[in-house]
Amino acid sequence: MYGLYSHPNSTYSKRVHIYLKFRNLEYETIHVALDKLENRKKPFLSINPYGKVPVLKEGEFLLSESSAIIRYLEEKHKFANPLFPEDPKQRAILNQMINQCETEFCFPGSVIYFAKKFVPEENWEPKRMKDSSKRIGRHFDIIETILAKENYLFGNQFGVLEILYAPFIDHVSMMETKLPKPVEDWIDRVLHNPSVKQVLKP
Repeated sequence: MYGLYSHPNSTYSKRVHIYLKFRNLEYETIHVALDKLENRKKPFLSINPYGKVPVLKEGEFLLSESSAIIRYLEEKHKFANPLFPEDPKQRAILNQMINQCETEFCFPGSVIYFAKKFVPEENWEPKRMKDSSKRIGRHFDIIETILAKENYLFGNQFGVLEILYAPFIDHVSMMETKLPKPVEDWIDRVLHNPSVKQVLKP
């Protein structure tokens, strides 16, 4: 059985929980008390020296980074309906979109989310937050061109991109950016997926 070091408020941990539910893979959750800085103490740093969750445990094998964990499990289990296409060009496009999810949405989104969730308003960085919001808006305008024609971002089916976006778009109202209608509808579809609901709205 797999073990997943995680914390219930970790958006990156939630990605892996969603994936494991989606694939019906048996696992146990190993709670890491981020609020008590357990991730910065020696026992956990021996598991991940970067002090971050999630971390997948499989026997003595340890793997961190949510997207790397999902890729590993997909390659290992060889599901009949793989999330990554066999065609190298299509797989490259999907990997490109995964990178854009991280750099153009999740990173600027985290800047805003972290400030609003954990930092007193008098200590916010308004310019950085505004720039992050604009960056997210540009990203939404770009993916709108896909979602105006398709229900999902890749292959017109719920897949790895939706799993990676889901915990972050759950907080999209905090991003202070206009949602194009196709993007708004896509967010609604993603958040109503049974695996997503099981993790985000238990």
